[in-house]
Amino acid sequence: MMMDLNTLTKTFPSHKLVMGEQFAQETISALKISSVLNWSDTIFVNCDFSEAQFHLLMVSSAIFFKCDFSGARFRACDIDGSEFISCNLTCAEMLGSEVSDTTFIDCIIGGIKGPVCQQNLNFYFPRYSRNLPLTSQAPYYVMTTAGELLYIFKTEDSWRIHGEHRRLIIKNEELSKAEEPYKTAIETVSKLDDQRISLLTSKEKVKAKTGGKT
Repeated sequence: MMMDLNTLTKTFPSHKLVMGEQFAQETISALKISSVLNWSDTIFVNCDFSEAQFHLLMVSSAIFFKCDFSGARFRACDIDGSEFISCNLTCAEMLGSEVSDTTFIDCIIGGIKGPVCQQNLNFYFPRYSRNLPLTSQAPYYVMTTAGELLYIFKTEDSWRIHGEHRRLIIKNEELSKAEEPYKTAIETVSKLDDQRISLLTSKEKVKAKTGGKT
């Protein structure tokens, strides 16, 4: 008999999900998982993991489609070679976990505390909230200030800052009047974003001159 994911996780926490196994419309929200789980080569569809606390979770070559990870926490987890498609990752926390070769497509990531280094990650069409796309070249920027790590998100008309103690929305036209250290943080991020745009533009010009050969 096929067990649901909630029962399977609680009863056999070390169970390895085998290739081809699929779960749909499962709910393990607010569940605290402290044992080693191995979710590899598995497909999850419309599953609710909101507020779940994962510890020592190992994910490899998995696909999450329209799953809810809002408020979920990943502690000492290893996520590799996986895909998150149209998932809600609002305020999810991945600090302290290893996330590599993973793709996020059309995901809501407002307030996410994702990996500081995004070198091996791909974000396509990221959104701050359901109807609010992100407009920067990176899905988010991370800035360190005195005693606080800031996650900074850029939308069309404003900057949204998520810190340890405060959340702020600063309109573009109000940036000059913003308080410190948020003003300097946004100005720094804005310059970094402009540099990324310039680099992309330069690469496109070189590509055009060489007929697509680089």
